[in-house]
Amino acid sequence: MKRNKTIKIVLFVLLSIAWIFITTFKIGPFGSLGKLTTYKTGLLSVPLQSDGTKEIHNNRRLEIYVDDIGIPHIYSATKNAAAYGLGYMHAKDRYFQMEMISRIVQGKLSEFLWAGTLKSDKFWKPYEFEQKSVELLKTCKKENPDFYAYLQAYSDGVNAYLENNENTDPLYKALGTKPRKWKTEYSFLFTWYMSYTLTYFDHHVEQQEIFQKLTQQTRDYFYPLHPAGINTILPFNLVPATLNVPNLEVHKTAITSLETPDKEQSLFDLGAKLMKSNKFYQGIGSNNWVVNNTKTQSRKNILANDPHLYLTLPEAFYEAHIVTDAFKVYGFTIPGVPVIVSGHNDKISWGITNGEWDLVDRYKLQVKNDSLYLYEGKWIPFTVKNYTIKIKGKSDYIEKYKSTVQGKVIKEENGEYYAQHWYAAAKSNSVKAMYEVMQSKNWDGFSTALKGYSYPPQNFAYSDVDDNIGIVCAGELPKRSADYVGQLLDGTKKYVPTKPLAAFWSAFNPDRGFLFSANQQPIQNKVYFGAHGLKDDYRARRIYSLLDEKKNWTVEDIKKMQSDVVDISLKDFKTLMNNYTVKEKYNDIVNELKNWDGNMSSQGNQGLVYEALRNVSIKEAKQFAKNKLQVKQEPSLQYFIKYLNDKKFNISDTDNKQKIVDAIFDKTLDTLTKSYGNQWKNEQYKTISKFDINNILFIPGLGEKVNNVGGNINTININTQTFHPVFRAVYEVKDGNIQAHTILAGGQSGIINSKHYKDQIEPWRKGKYKKVQFVTDPNKLEKIKNVIKFK
Repeated sequence: MKRNKTIKIVLFVLLSIAWIFITTFKIGPFGSLGKLTTYKTGLLSVPLQSDGTKEIHNNRRLEIYVDDIGIPHIYSATKNAAAYGLGYMHAKDRYFQMEMISRIVQGKLSEFLWAGTLKSDKFWKPYEFEQKSVELLKTCKKENPDFYAYLQAYSDGVNAYLENNENTDPLYKALGTKPRKWKTEYSFLFTWYMSYTLTYFDHHVEQQEIFQKLTQQTRDYFYPLHPAGINTILPFNLVPATLNVPNLEVHKTAITSLETPDKEQSLFDLGAKLMKSNKFYQGIGSNNWVVNNTKTQSRKNILANDPHLYLTLPEAFYEAHIVTDAFKVYGFTIPGVPVIVSGHNDKISWGITNGEWDLVDRYKLQVKNDSLYLYEGKWIPFTVKNYTIKIKGKSDYIEKYKSTVQGKVIKEENGEYYAQHWYAAAKSNSVKAMYEVMQSKNWDGFSTALKGYSYPPQNFAYSDVDDNIGIVCAGELPKRSADYVGQLLDGTKKYVPTKPLAAFWSAFNPDRGFLFSANQQPIQNKVYFGAHGLKDDYRARRIYSLLDEKKNWTVEDIKKMQSDVVDISLKDFKTLMNNYTVKEKYNDIVNELKNWDGNMSSQGNQGLVYEALRNVSIKEAKQFAKNKLQVKQEPSLQYFIKYLNDKKFNISDTDNKQKIVDAIFDKTLDTLTKSYGNQWKNEQYKTISKFDINNILFIPGLGEKVNNVGGNINTININTQTFHPVFRAVYEVKDGNIQAHTILAGGQSGIINSKHYKDQIEPWRKGKYKKVQFVTDPNKLEKIKNVIKFK
């Protein structure tokens, strides 16, 4: 008995100590668990937002009707009043996200969160985007007073909400802080944030190695800049009259040799998670396509759009409906920016995909003493500027930033020095261009608006109620030297700032009856757009074949196509299996795939087997690049398999392609048996196709697991474990107007205790769209749960 009593006392003491530790231990940037869970000061003290009607007296003529999934329908007499309403709703549902992203771009995240985000601030702060945004707003006020007033009204709406609702987001409570006041210029910061996500690719050292070590024939075979037979965005037979490409001069600033001169992700890794790799990555992308009245059952145009981005809770986009005397518009906004990025008004619809243009130049430097670089025959000191970064709860950090005439200095791990110039770091008029796009009534207005668009480059699909379709590859492409193919530039030679190329890339009403983009090359010509030859184009080919073959498209057909999970790369592997002798022990793999159609459904076993085969092949392509080509950058899968299937072309007389094929099947079988044992044929693809959607701060428990999904990196419905469709939209012309069908991946709200935080994930996973309410009379709206009236 005495022993039992002693054990109980010991257990009680241990549990007490554990409880004290748990409730006092600080979790990353947050307070202790004890403070976070108390009713008076913790997360439980944050009030839930209630439904009903609310009146606000502030002399605004404005009414907001919020439906059952949190979409605001904003009605006002003026567009500035509507901007005010949109700002109010963005702040209500997504202000933490807005503040976090604006602070990221300003390099002020560590003072908001903690020292774990210092890496992010060290990258962003020296670009001085905070000052650039102020300068943009001043220019806007002087040159575009109408647009300035619209931005100001939006900012007023954001702050109107914050003034009376500063304690409505639990994440602020968890951080022990309050929202900062919104400034009008902050809306411009989001352009640079998206440009970083979509344009900050620097693969030029790898490109230089390819350029230097491989023959022209080998380069063209494995890393083609102008791949033969690709489906470009602009039809090859529809080069517009506005496409006036000037003669490109040869500046001879490219490096021809890489000889070295003589020397003189848990929560606590948040800073690293906020910084993506700057290598070219083929998972980021999107789809859009448009079919005209000759290809549809209704004899009216249909446009589809599904952007692919890193998916978090909350996600990047927010749906909104705006009705004013000036315009009526519906679509997807980015919280922090008062424009519709993808959507429609009463006359036109549009959808976006990333251009994936190369907007980074890298210069090889000759450096001595870590302080001087050779430039035009002279040793010149680096320009050095100190930036103060404030850190919550700690002393300030001083970032010593070095630059040359070309751009920021990068010292790689091997001791090599480079200068990097990122074109998208310049001031951009893209927000103003989108403001004009959403008010456009026809192709002329739409295309004229996009002539002022700069960064990040996007492909805009277009449709209107008059049966016209079109596409614009919008953005500023650097006018580089004619011999430039993505290689390193010589930092010792005179630097001449590169201006944008004077060209407008567009197509209008093609004979084939459809247009599409899937991040492929805009057009085949001598202009260098980027490293499109480094990636597979299976997704683009799948989209083209479906659009080309089918007639009488319906909205339901388009929805089904957006959820398509067929990987056509299987055809290349079937050719491989026919061309080579496959050992008997691999028959189970061959038998699984030979009669399969490439449908990467979550339910089948073939998808699991094929994904193992495909991933092993990618690893073999890397080994092939290292051992045979002797370069770091592997060829894309399609060019590697093409090589294995090619009976005429060999790198050398000693090539043994059969040995490579044997290795692929051997390692595939080994992967399957090590992962699932001898029962691998009974496993379904859903075992590996599932993924997690993380909270924006990567807080455990605030994300969502998504199971029973199909697709991979090559399918229209992309699934890469990292990138996914963040929304799907279908815009059909109907009865002289436009009817949208949409679905958001996640929910409208970023507030973790809101019912709209993740209420759309399951419909999104299943491909269940909602029919958009686009009505002029608010009395015709259905399922309204909340009304806010400004008087």
